[in-house]
Amino acid sequence: MNIDGCNGLVCLTKIESKSSASMITPLPHMFVIKDLVVDMTNFYNQYKSIEPWLKRKNSPETKGKEVLQSKKDRAKLDGMY
Repeated sequence: MNIDGCNGLVCLTKIESKSSASMITPLPHMFVIKDLVVDMTNFYNQYKSIEPWLKRKNSPETKGKEVLQSKKDRAKLDGMY
């Protein structure tokens, strides 16, 4: 959302209680469906196309199964983001 001219998360943006009315609008680059509801189709298509999640090479013993992350594997990822 755009809160008083700045883009941000409404749930995390502090609004001064002493101020007058605040202006909350949808993000400028999003298509508005109704009120503050925007069309997220393009966002989700882009999200899916970049695949922002960890991938693992499938091996015969793990094919189709969930594999838990070890502490050693987690340590390799710490600080990479």
